[in-house]
Amino acid sequence: MSYEGNNMATVKPLSKRKNRRLKVEGGITLTPVGMGQVIDLNENGVSFACVEERHFPGEWSMAIYDCTGLSLEELHVKKVWEKYITHSSAPATFPLIVGGTFTNLSSSQKDQLDSYLQYLRKGIK
Repeated sequence: MSYEGNNMATVKPLSKRKNRRLKVEGGITLTPVGMGQVIDLNENGVSFACVEERHFPGEWSMAIYDCTGLSLEELHVKKVWEKYITHSSAPATFPLIVGGTFTNLSSSQKDQLDSYLQYLRKGIK
């Protein structure tokens, strides 16, 4: 896995978390019920926004892709929370946000995720 070239993703650390997460713009998720946009990520889990309301089971397998060429596949995720966004004046761009924790990651997946997180941290100014 290579992370050379320009980092087109905007990455910012989030505060007030037990486990530090990195805010990531430019990443997408591919889940069994559709695609979403990565909001934040750390070694323990991910949150992402969906363009349409979906029903997520308690656990599923998903992939994360990034404009840098990142490909993390077959990540097992357990749903921790979901939040429905509604606006009275206009429909929300992302009406559903889902947060999950990674489960049963292989050592290879952990290594790839760790390498990607280190790469993202280097981009924080």
